[in-house]
This record gives sequence, C-alpha cells and structure tokens, in this order.
Amino acid sequence: MGSDDSEFIVSKLQDEIPLFDHFTTAEQRETAETLADIYSLIIALDHVEKAYLRDSLSGEDYTVIANKLLTQYKVYLSNEQVAKEFGDLQEFKDKYSINASNAITRIERGIPVTVEHAIQGGDSKDSTSLGNSKFGGKAVAEATGNFITTMDALKLNYRTKDQLHPLMSALLLSVNRVSSQDFEQRKNLVQWIVKINKMKAAEKLSEDDARELLFSLDAAYKSFYTLLE
Repeated sequence: MGSDDSEFIVSKLQDEIPLFDHFTTAEQRETAETLADIYSLIIALDHVEKAYLRDSLSGEDYTVIANKLLTQYKVYLSNEQVAKEFGDLQEFKDKYSINASNAITRIERGIPVTVEHAIQGGDSKDSTSLGNSKFGGKAVAEATGNFITTMDALKLNYRTKDQLHPLMSALLLSVNRVSSQDFEQRKNLVQWIVKINKMKAAEKLSEDDARELLFSLDAAYKSFYTLLE
C-alpha cells in the first residue's frame, strides 16, 4: 500500500462531518459525532476496497484493515441511540448522498472479500507451505474447534446477530487458513454469514432457521473433513 493511500484513508477517518447541527445536548452531540465517524468510516472502507482491487494494497493488509473497519462499524451501531438515528445503511447512504458502492457492498456482506472467497494472503497460508503434512495441524485444530463452538452455541439457543456473526466469521476465516480449496457447503456458510449480517440487532433467527443452520454446519463440517483426506 502506498504512503499516499495510507495518508488518505487516515485523513478520511479524521474528517468531521456535521450531520446533525440541530443536536444541542451533550448526548445528542455525541450521537452526531458518532454518526459523522460512521460516515467517514464508510468512505475510508470504500478507498480500502478500491486500493485492494487496484493491487495497491496486499491481501494481508487489506484483510486486517477491512476487518478493523467492519468491526468499528458494528461497535458504533451497537449503541441504541446511534442505531436509532442511523436507521439502516440504505437510508443513511441516500440521506447523505454517499457514493461508496464498494464499501456498501462489503458492509452488507459483513466480511472482507479475501475471507468470503478464500483469497490467500499473509493471514492465510497455502496448504503447500504448511510443512510436511498437506494441512497444518494447528490450523485444522482451530477450524475444528470453531465448527464445534458454533454448533454448540446454536444448541445453547444463541440466535442474535451479535452472538452468531462473530462465530461464523471466525469459523470461515479458520477454514480459509487450512486451505483455499473450495469444498461442498463452503458457499452455504458464506450465505449464512451474509444472511445473519443483514439481521437487525434485536432480530433473532427463527427456530426453523436455527435448525437449518445447524444442519448446514454439520454438513460443512463433514465436507471439510473430506477435504483433509
């Protein structure tokens, strides 16, 4: 990543956007400042996406930065008052004429493009470089543990976006660390991550969806182990 790109992204995050001049109380001003931060974050993420697509940013650096920005976005909107004023992403985009299609798509997907498509980078090691065995034991153990943790969470009635999305994202990332090879049910995992990411904070998976997700995870777990054979 060039120094100009880095400086630009940092400057966008530092920009102050006067979104709500009519807010007068300290709490209202704090909410307005957070919304301004979200605005700047979306613009910054859009430039990160474009920099990666132009090969100005390595896959490793892109994954770290995109993950950080997506996490910050979720943390900002975990505040009830901020979420109320924000509305939804499309409303916010339209209201302030935000032209950042790459960032909007990435926020809607909820995971970096390198994670979604298992694109190798410094964060994920190819199976050919994992030592004497085809797959690294540590990476396999981590992925296995994440499968079990996520399935156990569903059995313990984890249903909300905040509970499930981090687990599903960590699972997919750990699977990618084992290998970038595609396998049956991997695309289904991505679809579930996107579906969960689009849920509202207070929304929960239905019992039917939870059972279907558990079935999908079990099928993906078996397909994953078939890949290791």
